[in-house]
Amino acid sequence: MAEAKHDFDLLEMPVEGVAAYWLSLKKLVGNKRNFKAIHEEAQHTSEEYIRYLLQIGFGNFSEDTIRTMAKVKAQTMQSAMERKFDCMRIAVLDVATAENPHRSIAKLYADFPQPPVPGDKAIKYAQELLKLMPDKYKGREHFFNVGYRIPEEKLIVALLFYVFYARHQGKDACQRLLPLISSAYFRDALSMVVDGFDVPFVRKWLKKHKEALLKDMEYKCAMSTELCVGIANRLDYDDLHTMARAYLPSGGGVQGV
Repeated sequence: MAEAKHDFDLLEMPVEGVAAYWLSLKKLVGNKRNFKAIHEEAQHTSEEYIRYLLQIGFGNFSEDTIRTMAKVKAQTMQSAMERKFDCMRIAVLDVATAENPHRSIAKLYADFPQPPVPGDKAIKYAQELLKLMPDKYKGREHFFNVGYRIPEEKLIVALLFYVFYARHQGKDACQRLLPLISSAYFRDALSMVVDGFDVPFVRKWLKKHKEALLKDMEYKCAMSTELCVGIANRLDYDDLHTMARAYLPSGGGVQGV
């Protein structure tokens, strides 16, 4: 039986926690030349960027190649993440304004070179979810989840469902579904809409918070790359700790290390 993946989310983990993760790996391997423990960690880490670093950072690639590949990977991930955040923003605002879902699908697909799922099918699947409410969704909660790690085709269907549901039942009805949402970005914005925050305020919050999340992600990716290279070069623990502190807020410490 396959071993379960570690629960690790680079976006939502604070930078101090990410630094602690790398420093714990340093304690695990010490100054050994054998990185078997790192290779095993790569197999059981669910976080995509961290897993990629563990795969490329302890083999035969040069430091320059590792940094180049890591930078491209980070840019690719953040671009996909930004697109999903934009889709969440569109859905939240359409919930707030009781938008026609057929117009919503056009907005959602504006950022995609190719639709992840045909529009008519996305509408159909979202309507099927609508039929499960309010008392037939038990055991199917994952269909109503919204998160940036969800495949695009499933995310689109879930977002369309929320637009349909709010249009049919009113935005207040979304309150009961908030616990099913894994994305704090979408959940917090939808909660604001349910609580009656005006649309311009929610729109501005969505824009500013997306920028903050992506900037924070950029710092964590950059720090992870340098700490990974430092471990591969068998940098002393204290020196690695000093390196990590450069990425922490003023006065911040490394959690648990």
